[in-house]
Amino acid sequence: MAAVDEERAELLGDDECPPQVTEDWCRRTFGDPLTMVIDIVLAIPFFWFMFFAIVPDNIFYPCLYAIIGLMILWRIYRAYTFVDEEANEKTPYTCGIVKSNGKTMFLIATIHISPKSPIDVEDVIEGSSPDTVMIELDDERLDKMRDPVEGAKMPTQPRQEDLQSIEISRPGQATYTVYGQRAMWNGEQAGIEIAGQLVYEKDNMYGLKTPEKSVANKLCLVHRGGPEGEFAPFAYKAHVAARAGAQALLYVSQDDKLPLNRFGNGTMWGDVKTAMKSYSCGFPPIPGILVSKSDGQKLLDAVENDASIDARLTVREDHYPRRTLRRRLCQGCALMFSGIGILYGVIQCFSVEVGGEFLAAEIAAKAKGLPCLCIDSDINRFWQRLLECLMPTPQNLLDALLAWLAFPRIFFQALFPPRSNIDVVGSIFLHAKSFPLRTWLAFMIAGWCASTVTSHILQGFSNGAEIAAEKTGAVKREDRYVMQTYFALLIQMYMLPRVYYAVAATRDEVMYRSIVSKGRKNASSRMVVVVGAGHANGIMQRARTLGL
Repeated sequence: MAAVDEERAELLGDDECPPQVTEDWCRRTFGDPLTMVIDIVLAIPFFWFMFFAIVPDNIFYPCLYAIIGLMILWRIYRAYTFVDEEANEKTPYTCGIVKSNGKTMFLIATIHISPKSPIDVEDVIEGSSPDTVMIELDDERLDKMRDPVEGAKMPTQPRQEDLQSIEISRPGQATYTVYGQRAMWNGEQAGIEIAGQLVYEKDNMYGLKTPEKSVANKLCLVHRGGPEGEFAPFAYKAHVAARAGAQALLYVSQDDKLPLNRFGNGTMWGDVKTAMKSYSCGFPPIPGILVSKSDGQKLLDAVENDASIDARLTVREDHYPRRTLRRRLCQGCALMFSGIGILYGVIQCFSVEVGGEFLAAEIAAKAKGLPCLCIDSDINRFWQRLLECLMPTPQNLLDALLAWLAFPRIFFQALFPPRSNIDVVGSIFLHAKSFPLRTWLAFMIAGWCASTVTSHILQGFSNGAEIAAEKTGAVKREDRYVMQTYFALLIQMYMLPRVYYAVAATRDEVMYRSIVSKGRKNASSRMVVVVGAGHANGIMQRARTLGL
């Protein structure tokens, strides 16, 4: 069990963990014995009916209509008979409430492309009087989503505590400190102490050429940018300085306004060009720091006057997500071939807003002076976990089988959700009702494009397996298409529960633990949590079982 707790803590990136129930491998894998028996009892007739039963239309359709009618009646009963004392007229149907340990959590189930989601978020924040707002994003994705139009509501300068401090000393003068923004790759050298003399070459002011002077064990000072029309990214300059033996690189900005976030995270094509020029697909091996124009000019004047200036710094730790070109290319291919990139790409081509509820939550929180915290894992951990879950190990194969055994029970709970759960199916219909025609059109085209790509990829795997079986004589040529269908079905039967576990269940655990950890750090007693509908009940179940 200790190994499981360490894995969970690693996924979260935080040492503070909520209480866990001690379990051995058997209980952790198979769950509660009574639930396991129920799953087996339900699975046998369910899958027999799905695959083998032949039901006449005059029986099937009346039963189907009866089930739909019961689903509607159950939801009407839920909506008008189960009212929490914390709820009010502004609490939407898509919001669930959990109370534990003297704390209250308002969890809003959203659809990321729904115009209704931002409205629900604003209503709950307005009506629930929270002290903290949390959203299903990591810092990197939130930075990318922020609309420049809302720039006036955002800070114009980074906080000093987020910058890298550099101690500057000159003979006969008092030591002073300069603060600069960090390069996104600096975390690779976290904790390293760097001390040396500052050097500057006027003939190589942009740092694009190998320095003529010796810069070994020194810190290079260069200007940001480059000559007009010349490719001069931050990373390439750092590679050039590192090859010459420099310990660090200081960039002098073109004005006194430092960027709010890490610099050096360029476009994919820009990173490819940098790799071609520097002959490296990795991060620069030395840290880079961007200082303001006034601070940089002061250093330049002193160095040009032949003054001996020494700089000392300890590279700060940085958990902000970063990825090399190799990783970016792999993740880009995975996004496209999995259909996710195609899905969101087509939706964005129709100018459909994605994730508007998260920006609405941040704006509403700032208007009330509340912290808005990110609780999701970053993209790097997401892809790493997905790869681990898809590997056909014995444990993953067993987990996939057990997931299908539990499917009838989960399916029934989705059709007739318990009163303590959020009605995900009903919430989807409420959100879908708010879709404009453009969103419907974008969603259908995006879904068709994404499914076409993934189906062809699965067909490629199944064709390869069938050809191998045919060459060994296990499959006859006339049975080729039947076996291809069976192979594709087996692949899907394995992948579907494993993808669900990686994309939904594992992130439910990460977000729950982040809610508990950040709620404790901020001494929160009333929290509004904004997550996708697929994560809502998983987080709520953990909160009720293990507490807040």
